[in-house]
Amino acid sequence: MKRIIILCIFVILVSHSVVYAKFKDNKPPPYEELYTEWGYTTIDDAITQFENSYNKDLKLPLRVPPIAFTHHFGKFTDSEGNTNSFSAQFVNDKHPEKHYKIDVKAAEDGMEFNERQVIDTYKLKNGTIASYISLSQHQIGFYALVFTKNDWQYILSIDERVADTVTPEVLVKIANSFEDE
Repeated sequence: MKRIIILCIFVILVSHSVVYAKFKDNKPPPYEELYTEWGYTTIDDAITQFENSYNKDLKLPLRVPPIAFTHHFGKFTDSEGNTNSFSAQFVNDKHPEKHYKIDVKAAEDGMEFNERQVIDTYKLKNGTIASYISLSQHQIGFYALVFTKNDWQYILSIDERVADTVTPEVLVKIANSFEDE
């Protein structure tokens, strides 16, 4: 009987293994990982894909808003039909409100918006009229300057939480900063 008890204790001790649980860090994944999962790449790669899609050059404004960004990403969306689009995102991983976006589509496929959304209009230095509008996306408000240039519709948008810093006049300066002007 003693042998059986000793044998049982030995079997229990030998078969008992220690399992270590590895707890995941509650940190969100880095922006590089998230944006890559969402189909973003470099701005230059996205521009090249967009230009190849239309066989036409795409120029972006040279200026950006006067706020600090930690990352920038580009995305080319190849939709069915001819409604392809380009998007550039400028973000700050420490301050999510510091978010600036440039969206570009062919003018004929451009975004339509309600007159109720129009806050003001501005005349750009090339004579184009730009509309400053209010948008909301996923309960986050954005302000955007929408204008057409070289057969492209540009939408320069900024998170409403930084609208005191990035005013409509700042967006107009950005819209007027193309290399060819």
